[in-house]
Amino acid sequence: MKAPITVIISAIVLSGCALGVQPDGSSPSVSYTAPRPYQAVYLRVQSQAELCLRGDKDQYDVYAEVDPASQTGSVSVRGPLSDLVVARTEIKAVDQANTQVTHTVWGVKPWDEGALSAMRRSVMLDTSVCVAYQAER
Repeated sequence: MKAPITVIISAIVLSGCALGVQPDGSSPSVSYTAPRPYQAVYLRVQSQAELCLRGDKDQYDVYAEVDPASQTGSVSVRGPLSDLVVARTEIKAVDQANTQVTHTVWGVKPWDEGALSAMRRSVMLDTSVCVAYQAER
């Protein structure tokens, strides 16, 4: 299964498209405040990434970090190329019961607007959602 991924990445590189989440903020993203403590959001985001964003054959890795002192955390999904981040979520506690959440994706299917919607729904519904069937309103 790595061959199709290599072909896709090669095609993107040759077409001049940027790979992965862009540091300049141009990648698709969504930010919101979740009515949940940051620890619950962190665990939900990590679980959703493990279940839904690793690829059919687990060819992507999930990297999760949490800092209890600053009540922040991040979960990144990295592709077969070590620095290729295809999805990232950053969280920060607003207070004891609310968390600021920012999901960012590469923008290439399956890490696109559909993934953003599913990532948000996972947090808001407190269950792992891999596919969102309706657009957010």
